[in-house]
Amino acid sequence: MSCALLSAFLSPVPSPQSPENLRTFIPATDVAIRTTMLTMPILARRIIVCTAALVLAAVQAADAQTPPSIGYMFPSGASAGQTVEVVLGGYDWTPDMQLFVHDERIKLQMLAPPGEVIVPEPPYWFGKKARRPPFPLPREMRVRLTIPAGVSPGMVRWQAANANGATASGRFVIGEGDELLEVDDRREPQSLAALPVTVSGRIKRIEEVDRYRFTATKTGPVTCAVVARAIGSPLNAVIEVHDSLGRRIASVADTAGNDTALTFAAAAKQSYTVSIFDVDFRGNRSFVYRLSLVAAGRVVAAIPAAGRRGQTRQVELIGYGIASGAAKLESVTRKISFPTDKTATSFRYRLETPHGICLPFSLIVSDLPETIEPARTGSSAPLLSFPAAVTGLLEERFGEDQYRVAGKKGDVWVIHLSARQIASPLDVVLTVTGADGKELARSDDLPGSTDAALAFSLPADGEYRIGVGDLSGRSGNRAAVYRLTVEPPRADFTLSVPELLNVPLGSKAKLSIKATRTGGFKNPISITLANLPAGVSVPKNLIIPEGKTALSVDLDVSAKAAASASLVRISGQAKSIRRTAGPLLIATTIKPPFSIDAEGQDDVTKWPRGTTFPAPVLIQRDQGFNGRIVLEMTSRQGRHRQGIRGPELPVPPGTKRILYPVFLPEWLETTRTSRMVVNGVAKVTDPQGKVRYSLTRQKTRMGFLPTGALLKLAADVREFQAMAGEAFSVPLTIRRAKQLTEPVRLELITGDGNTAFAADSINLSAGQTQTVFPITPGSAARAKGEYELTIRATLLQNGTLPVVSETKVIVQIGSSITP
Repeated sequence: MSCALLSAFLSPVPSPQSPENLRTFIPATDVAIRTTMLTMPILARRIIVCTAALVLAAVQAADAQTPPSIGYMFPSGASAGQTVEVVLGGYDWTPDMQLFVHDERIKLQMLAPPGEVIVPEPPYWFGKKARRPPFPLPREMRVRLTIPAGVSPGMVRWQAANANGATASGRFVIGEGDELLEVDDRREPQSLAALPVTVSGRIKRIEEVDRYRFTATKTGPVTCAVVARAIGSPLNAVIEVHDSLGRRIASVADTAGNDTALTFAAAAKQSYTVSIFDVDFRGNRSFVYRLSLVAAGRVVAAIPAAGRRGQTRQVELIGYGIASGAAKLESVTRKISFPTDKTATSFRYRLETPHGICLPFSLIVSDLPETIEPARTGSSAPLLSFPAAVTGLLEERFGEDQYRVAGKKGDVWVIHLSARQIASPLDVVLTVTGADGKELARSDDLPGSTDAALAFSLPADGEYRIGVGDLSGRSGNRAAVYRLTVEPPRADFTLSVPELLNVPLGSKAKLSIKATRTGGFKNPISITLANLPAGVSVPKNLIIPEGKTALSVDLDVSAKAAASASLVRISGQAKSIRRTAGPLLIATTIKPPFSIDAEGQDDVTKWPRGTTFPAPVLIQRDQGFNGRIVLEMTSRQGRHRQGIRGPELPVPPGTKRILYPVFLPEWLETTRTSRMVVNGVAKVTDPQGKVRYSLTRQKTRMGFLPTGALLKLAADVREFQAMAGEAFSVPLTIRRAKQLTEPVRLELITGDGNTAFAADSINLSAGQTQTVFPITPGSAARAKGEYELTIRATLLQNGTLPVVSETKVIVQIGSSITP
């Protein structure tokens, strides 16, 4: 194994690997392991030794490929009229990925194929937190995002596909205004020249805190708002604001997964630092976010929360700092014109105040007569005319509002109670009671929401009460807004389809199209599917029969078709009503011509920390396939933690058994077993002659229980002071097990700020246990500050298997060197 390959295999930040080096590594490793086995305990040998009969018995034919999964986009958006380079992260991706945007005006163009599998970077959790399920391991690729001028701000969905299937949808943002990218691996808070600005960043590691600094140009409110969960990020953000003296003056935490914001009072010419991190100090490359900062207040509610289409009316806007500029809840009234567009369901309103222009606030566009909760007299409940749409407040903590509505037996009311939809903090609950006070119906959470809704059929003539309650405990102020609608069911229908459908070439599949009918609508619905992949056919004259709520569509995929994917749009027509569903991403796939499995089939082997575990993998090929297969870490590992890693390992044609090298870092806990699962990836040609990549997951896992390390590197002095350009020396001690007789290579690991230092690597003979390691601070380390440096010792056991130990030292760049 070359030094370049070794560095790529062990580096916390993966580097490109050399397939040529890997090819030469394979046969040498197999021979070396046979020798190494003689020195290993019997338990360690158990998983390695097997007969040819067992090899054949362990392998079964592959049933299906492993489809890719969606990951993240970084930066996670841009403004209309921009073309920017972004990074897409995905799981089990291959070089032949296809990208799709639901808004056809917006384009995603691959600039490079996906890189290698990325293992999370240090630090790692230990103890109880280490037992959490690990995040998937992504691949990242560079992509050009083009957003034409005229695209409205908001959320856009995207998907991806390859010859193994399609992904679910991800989301990114079309913003407005200045956009800025986080400067990665900086040591000081990133300076923001002016507000407003939106920063795209990500929390890549556990315990990471991103900091941004700005100087207020005027006295008044400043708002910080984060978007993370809305774009599919796992980040539950905490935002903190500190003044120039380091005092925390404002903070907010997203504990519900709904994203969050804060507003604080800033003083002119004063410097402020905004910090963002996860509420549980988690971190991962998928923890992307968009942090918007604006020198203005923040709107949190509107009364009414909706306006009738084409209407201009007075709306009370409630928020922080929108009237006086103080960081307190207050309100202003504005005359707002609601759009006339018949397709609009909401619009973004930006409040202008003497203190600045606020971030956009969404208002609902309605076709109902929108009213405001009338003043209540004592315990009497106001009578609502039917149909009704009313915006109300729960100004009393843990209070409840009630409304009276009259109707006749057999009438059906469709009742919606919204809070989350209008950005209210309430978790609403909806009830219907009869004249005798008996509860007749209740609704709490709709699927995927804390809002409530129900259809209620009146059992008798008379007056009924609709109750509005809250389970969040956040009522008791003028931001505790809700919107209640009561209307008859409209004769209509909606269609729904899944996000994706994977169909192997030469096979058939069924697509379920569901119709939700309302208002007694029973007419047959004609169904049309547009933009099917080439080679995919469906029957003619697709119809959801009268009164039925579903249609199963037979898809027939030609065995001679290309493996491809398309965004399919579904429409339904019934009399004058036309409704659409989707888009649905359909991918035609290629069955893998091989399968892979672990020889030990979930067996667990004791193995020393800091060494490389040679895991036997068995390969079975379909008749006629003898191509090269590459083994790589699969994205979803069951018990993969604390930096365990493996390379991309080519399997030469004809090979049925190979040893996959799994590196176990020296810091692994010895009380817990870990697992490794690999994918097999191979180039294949579809029936149209196009080269694609087929991917299948290993059936069972390779298991290992870490034992004590065989090699230990220690710095005799851990802290140093140094000047830029003047070398200092680190005294080191190396301890090794008796069976390690090979020389040791010492090197300085660069990255994450360590590029400011340089050192030549040193080779130590087998018997040498002590040395000094010279390090020189470069020009990039001129700024005073503290740096943590990593020195690595590597030994190639039997010339092939890496055994590694690391030690860290602290260097203070100053004006003199301490003897």
